[in-house]
Amino acid sequence: MCCRRFSRFARSVGCCALVLLLSSVSFASDIGPAPAELSEPITVAADAYSRWQQGVYEVFHLRGNCYLNQGLTYARGPEAVLWVERGQSPGQPTKVIAYLEDRNGRGVMVDYRDASSKAGSLGREQASTWFQRLSTSMPLRLKLPEGAAQQVSPSASLPEIYQRGLAKFHPQRQRDLMLAQFTEFAPVPAGVSQTSLGMRSIQFGGRSDVFPDVKSQQLPNGQRVTTATGGFRVVIEGLPAGNVPAALGPIGMIDISTDRAVIWTEGGLVLGGQSVQSQDTPLEIYMEGNIEFRQGDRLITADRMFYDVRRQVGVILNAEMLTPLPKTENFEYQGLVRLRAAAIRQLDASHFTAIGAQVTTSRLEEPTYSFGSNQITFEDLQSQVFNPLTGESEINHRYLTESQGNTVYVRGIPVFYWPRMATDLSKPSFFIDNVRVGSDSIFGTQVLADFDAYQLFGIRNAPEGTDWGLSLDYLSDRGVGHGTDFQYDRQSFLGLEGPAQGQLNFWGIADDGLDNLGLGRRTIVPEEDYRFRLFGRHRQQLQNGWELTSEAGWISDRTFLEQYYEREWDEFKDPRNGLRLRRLADNRALSIEANVQQNDFFTETQWLPRVDHYWLGESLLGDRLTWFEHSQAGYANLNNADAPTNATLAAQVDAGLPWEVGAGQEGERLVTRQEIDMPLAIGPVKVVPFALGELAHWGEALDGSALQRAYVNAGVRASVPFWAVFPDFRDPLFNLHGLAHKVVFDAEFTYADANRNFSELPLYDPLDDMSITEFRRRVFDPTLPTTITDPKFSPVTYALRSGLQGWVTSPSTEVVDDLMTLRTGMRHRWQTKRGGPGREHVVDWLTVDSNLTYFPDQNRDNFGQEFGLFDYDVRWHLGDRFTIVSDGAADFFGNGLRMVSGGVLLNRPTRGNAYLGVRSISGPIDSNVLLASYNYRLSPKWISSAGLAYDFSATGSIGQTFSMTRIGESLLVSMGFNVDNAKNNVGVKFMVEPRFLPKLGLTSRTGIEVPPAGAFGLE
Repeated sequence: MCCRRFSRFARSVGCCALVLLLSSVSFASDIGPAPAELSEPITVAADAYSRWQQGVYEVFHLRGNCYLNQGLTYARGPEAVLWVERGQSPGQPTKVIAYLEDRNGRGVMVDYRDASSKAGSLGREQASTWFQRLSTSMPLRLKLPEGAAQQVSPSASLPEIYQRGLAKFHPQRQRDLMLAQFTEFAPVPAGVSQTSLGMRSIQFGGRSDVFPDVKSQQLPNGQRVTTATGGFRVVIEGLPAGNVPAALGPIGMIDISTDRAVIWTEGGLVLGGQSVQSQDTPLEIYMEGNIEFRQGDRLITADRMFYDVRRQVGVILNAEMLTPLPKTENFEYQGLVRLRAAAIRQLDASHFTAIGAQVTTSRLEEPTYSFGSNQITFEDLQSQVFNPLTGESEINHRYLTESQGNTVYVRGIPVFYWPRMATDLSKPSFFIDNVRVGSDSIFGTQVLADFDAYQLFGIRNAPEGTDWGLSLDYLSDRGVGHGTDFQYDRQSFLGLEGPAQGQLNFWGIADDGLDNLGLGRRTIVPEEDYRFRLFGRHRQQLQNGWELTSEAGWISDRTFLEQYYEREWDEFKDPRNGLRLRRLADNRALSIEANVQQNDFFTETQWLPRVDHYWLGESLLGDRLTWFEHSQAGYANLNNADAPTNATLAAQVDAGLPWEVGAGQEGERLVTRQEIDMPLAIGPVKVVPFALGELAHWGEALDGSALQRAYVNAGVRASVPFWAVFPDFRDPLFNLHGLAHKVVFDAEFTYADANRNFSELPLYDPLDDMSITEFRRRVFDPTLPTTITDPKFSPVTYALRSGLQGWVTSPSTEVVDDLMTLRTGMRHRWQTKRGGPGREHVVDWLTVDSNLTYFPDQNRDNFGQEFGLFDYDVRWHLGDRFTIVSDGAADFFGNGLRMVSGGVLLNRPTRGNAYLGVRSISGPIDSNVLLASYNYRLSPKWISSAGLAYDFSATGSIGQTFSMTRIGESLLVSMGFNVDNAKNNVGVKFMVEPRFLPKLGLTSRTGIEVPPAGAFGLE
């Protein structure tokens, strides 16, 4: 069995357990102004104003052309009230609470940066009122007219806008009253007056239009007992609530509806009206039948319940509900959760326990799966936040939980047990983050499990913004693997202030098997017995403007990553060990770095240290010239890779690539590269003559001596756009509704001359990743086919012909030589409109891009051919879900590489997707490969997925995959296999994934959305 992405199942299970008591129904607005930085000042302006002191607040009444600005938020209106609380000590921010209104119909205009947009686009809203809370560490900028101020006594009659703004000052009170007064059947009770500090008010009435049957009697101890039957409702306001300024008064409230109730209290209650009591007065309520209990955004339904209002404690029996989950990780869960508990106790306003709890998303009477716990203890830490645009109050929660006797059931059978769990439900996983089970001929039978370390060790208050995991893996043919990973995203790190993100990952195994790396390398004895990797990455934006980046990459041996982490080896960044400081200032950057070689089986350059300075796009002489600069200084130590100790590997790799000579080189490298551009506009043609020059010094070249180089690269760039529009062009067959053709032709002529050749220098700055470099070692050796040793296929030669040396910011300083080229290109866009009436939008219908290079000195620069480096890319979007694609590249010299591919893409998000294509390569390698894949929902209960790659040459079949997934009411069950012919390996997999997960692994693999069970009702 393989429960893929079990972490999200656990997260959801934890949330379910939480909402046995807590139902989060309050969500932030989707669009609103992004919060400004504290360092951004606040500016206030108006034609006239009044000012007075109200407690800790300095109050301003602004009139006429009122203006408020911070960052990218701008508000304008005819009248406003500001409450200003200035910082009392150095470093303490100044707080401004602003209320603007316009009751004459024109409205308050607000421009702001859209917080929901990644691009930070500007938005605009217009309304009759606007409320906002702002803070700044800078002095307040008051641009108010001198002599226009009116000093107002606090005892004087204050303007009406002040009273309306005061209601917005704390809108939660009004929101609570509206919630308490809402019912589908009952009449709206009379308004509740402001409750005095230390007091609570009680509103007693019927649950519907029919008033309940009420009886009341006095007990000998002075308390009064009131019984109500036939449906009643009570709203209690004035309960103490945390995280709210005391000056705003007691605003906590509860709203209770039930069929029958008994109430114990001192003094009398006004039935059908409002009563006022001291908060210390005993008030206890016992309820039966169809109970609905609301407190804040908390909703509980039950059969029986007891609640002590004074102490805010209670007991709930036989609770069961369908409820939405809280929003986690910015993801709103589609389905509902079914909750059962034998008993729930509220210990105080924030602490709860549940006895005999069961959680599931199944609507069946006997659920397919569920999570049970003997006892769960919750702590709900609520705090108030305000929507920055509307000022409406919302409630944020931090959920802490502990549980004992935890069991996961599948079809009533317990499949996992753990005695104790403790977690912060901001990441509510359930012990196991991931489980995979499989079998193949490389690793044998595999059982891989990842655990949440915080939960296993009972760490309840884990550092905020961190995630710690443990892994324990069994591989029958290799051994037992173990590891840990730690990730963080915090506002400070190790005492350094500033946003920081990073991770540390370790995994190791005492390996007693053989590596299978593909054809000719299927039985490689590992170079080490204990094999591991240790990766670490850290990035932090410091408050002084510097960015700190550090990396750690330690691998036990040269084939470990390729065997155990093949995708990481092929696609991810190379492991390095180093530190870098970088500072950006407008169009300038300064970088200081140092790194050391940890893995001596890979060629790597140590910088001890290196400093780079960039100054890009600087305008000179009133935009007549543009200047670019990159200067660097460093001490380089190039360490060439050690030869393999494994005899098979040693026989298959070249002793050294052309740019690797001897034991490596070291020494200083000093370089400055400058470019001057002169942009011109000749009619519609943009012309840019340019000249680039470089002076460089190396302390040690390939021959061991020092080398100095002077280099110049001059030329001209030009581009011209054309366009034509055919608005009446219609063709339903090709889905055309108007047609516009836009094209840009560009060209660049360059002449480069250097007094020293690149072949004299080692590659201190590598061109390829380590995985590509290690592949080249085998290709340069004649042991395995195909052997490629011709220098025309060298990556250095290709980079030179492609113009890498013409960049001021070239990633490889050494790649420079004599060259003369004329590069031409064109970018075509045929566009049309699609969409329903009123929703038409412009889309690309057909795009064609191509490039070609002419080499005037073809014998020196392009192996005897005048033309080369041809490429094209075509995408034909016949419909929104159907695309024809093709791309290719070619060199025209003898045996040059020629590649072309073509295929079709079909995508139906709810049904499936498919690709069918062919890729043909000729030159040093000949290959004609058929590629096909599909994911298709056969029926509401089945999804099929398959893929294949077949080479029509002697290679034949490359590999195939196939799987079938059964969509159950609660579980997704997948079975499949994969074939890798290069490794002569066949693998079988079996995975079970709870459908409960908010983000399914099945969706990430297939692209087909499968909603949670019950998201759209009973299936």
